[in-house]
Amino acid sequence: MSISEVGIYTVEDLHAYREERDDMTVQLIEGELIVSPSPGVAHQVVSGELFAVLRSVVPPHLRVLAAPLDLRAGERTVVQPDLMVVPRSLVDGSEVAQPPVLAVEILSPSSRRTDLVRKPEVLGRFGVEHYWVVDPLHPAVRTFRLADGTYESGQIVAGDDVFETEEPFPVSFRPADLAR
Repeated sequence: MSISEVGIYTVEDLHAYREERDDMTVQLIEGELIVSPSPGVAHQVVSGELFAVLRSVVPPHLRVLAAPLDLRAGERTVVQPDLMVVPRSLVDGSEVAQPPVLAVEILSPSSRRTDLVRKPEVLGRFGVEHYWVVDPLHPAVRTFRLADGTYESGQIVAGDDVFETEEPFPVSFRPADLAR
């Protein structure tokens, strides 16, 4: 399969394309292949730091998982949130097939539109109650909470200000600390 082909793709098409392009992140959103370069260092630094923060505070019945891991959010939608908080009972399988408690995306220059527009649409329809978007270049966290099937924008906390929330579980940190 060539990237220049246009059409509606299936999960099987996604897996076949991934075998050809292991240097790229390939996701499927409503039948459209979304191809982006692998994450850079700043992205991975923030991902690792936030993983550690979340892992230290999640309740015992939950666990934090990091990309690459597929979240199958429909027949023609397979995305890879950078971080997911899921029930601790999830211990096997090749993908997550139920809405995580929290999905987190860390912005990259090539993924901004997907992470801020496309993914919230599909994750909201799939029932992911909490969605956070983290900007690693201008350290900030923006929260979204599902209400009546769509996301409502919550708090935006940047720099050295303290991000603090009780939902989906208590956590606090400074966005700037994630990028140091």
